[in-house]
Amino acid sequence: MKLFYILAVFLISTNLSTAQMGTWTVKLNNKKIVSTSKEDEKANCKKLKRSDWNKNGKLQIIFKEDEPDTWSRSFLFYDENDNELFREDSTTNAIIPLEKLRTIYANKKSVIIYTVIAPLDPSIAIRIRRVHLYTFQLP
Repeated sequence: MKLFYILAVFLISTNLSTAQMGTWTVKLNNKKIVSTSKEDEKANCKKLKRSDWNKNGKLQIIFKEDEPDTWSRSFLFYDENDNELFREDSTTNAIIPLEKLRTIYANKKSVIIYTVIAPLDPSIAIRIRRVHLYTFQLP
């Protein structure tokens, strides 16, 4: 029985660790900033120019799932103090006008973007882990 429990925990944890797998692309004003599948807080970071931040453009996040239609994905937008300021739920393609982000992030230093998943079946309980997608250092 103990072996069965250990095996079940191992299989569940393996499944959850691969659940967030996929590739993502971040675009700012239709210009590709990054396209990757690796979570790297140092590499996935860019200091924005004031001219790019003040344009009337958009920020787009496209997440390509390794296993589509398995999870519900959300994009979370945090500031430098780890406060959630905005979220886009149940999507793999978020488009946010920069005007909206400028309003939300007034007097902030960073826009930090994470993703999380949730099972499509609400009766399934899982431990949710944020995955860092990208950080913009604001002018």
